[in-house]
Amino acid sequence: LEGNAEEDDEELEDDLDFLSDADEAATKLDLARAYFEMGDVDGAREILEEVVNEGNEEQVTDAKALLEKL
Repeated sequence: LEGNAEEDDEELEDDLDFLSDADEAATKLDLARAYFEMGDVDGAREILEEVVNEGNEEQVTDAKALLEKL
């Protein structure tokens, strides 16, 4: 029983890591939009490039679309 609890903990940590990565990419997208609206194109581009490398499929699509507007 003890081994199962440890396995469950590891699975939960893996799930949370995935969620934190997705949340981080979503936060970066929001930040990039804010930079863009403030006129900081270079800052927005740098963050969007990170999202392209780190985000999920939807986030990557959004980031690429924003990059095209820069």
